[in-house]
Amino acid sequence: MANFKSKIMIKLDLSTICVTAVLALIGYLAKQNILVSDIYFMAGLVLLCLAITDILLHASLISGWFQHQHKGETDEEYQARKIDVHKIADKKNKPIHFDRFSVNSLLLSLWLIVCAVLITG
Repeated sequence: MANFKSKIMIKLDLSTICVTAVLALIGYLAKQNILVSDIYFMAGLVLLCLAITDILLHASLISGWFQHQHKGETDEEYQARKIDVHKIADKKNKPIHFDRFSVNSLLLSLWLIVCAVLITG
């Protein structure tokens, strides 16, 4: 949790929260609640998808595919080309990687989606 907290960019997040709150207030006064809510919800979903994509790119999901022996390949060539299972397991068994972009995207997407629901409620 301390690693998660150290990656939060407080100034960026607070300024974004303030801007979105002011825009929500302007939308409320201009009687455009649904439009503002739709924009916030879609922006929150886009940020959520970007954060998930960033997390999955660091997961090494494609490493270590099973390799078959090619036709005409000798056993020595196949053993030299074969991937060591222990090295792949070390890559895949790492904890989930959160960097600054994914942490802040998750926080801002949560804020935008909750704000969109509260505006229409």
